[in-house]
Amino acid sequence: MQLTHALTAALVGAGVLVGGPAAAQGRPQDSYFLADAPIPVPRTALAAANVEIPAGTPIPVRLDEEVPLSKDRIGDTFDAHVTRDVKVDGHVVIPSGSDAKVRLTESREKADAATLRLTEVEIHRDLHQVTATDAKADTESDDSGLNGMSTGKKTAVGAAAGAVVGAVTGAGVIQGAVVGAGGGLAWGLLTDNHDQKIDDGTDVRFELERQLSVD
Repeated sequence: MQLTHALTAALVGAGVLVGGPAAAQGRPQDSYFLADAPIPVPRTALAAANVEIPAGTPIPVRLDEEVPLSKDRIGDTFDAHVTRDVKVDGHVVIPSGSDAKVRLTESREKADAATLRLTEVEIHRDLHQVTATDAKADTESDDSGLNGMSTGKKTAVGAAAGAVVGAVTGAGVIQGAVVGAGGGLAWGLLTDNHDQKIDDGTDVRFELERQLSVD
């Protein structure tokens, strides 16, 4: 036994074996490792795979704060999050719950009106800029009673309702919103009514206008 310990000590001193006190080595005191052995790298530390999300991919988003509807807030960004997994070829590229940013901007479809546009989305724990359409009604949620209808019928219902009380989405009715000819949502900018707003918790959907590539 004494010979074994003496030999081990000599090998450690020569750098052939690496060992020593647990406090100094960060390992159990009686464990030894070859000096040239590779150190395992945790999977979480490995480089993330490339992500390519094609144009036209829908991204459903829920607002995390209310958006005031006034001309002096045009260009401001607001917090949101992704409400369902976004998949490409069956693989999740943007998990549900990922952070997002939306901007209050002028509507492309209706004069003197505002809409929302997705500007950033979280991928691999970082926010990445995106180019997306104006906000559209999210008709895919199953909590509105519309899940038995086709997307086309849902959109038609939303357009009809939009002329009266608001656009029908998967989560219900967005008060004050109307649906433009291209399917985009628009809210009137009533400068004499500072209480006009888009409520937090509002569900909308965007579609990428350009492919998004993330290394």
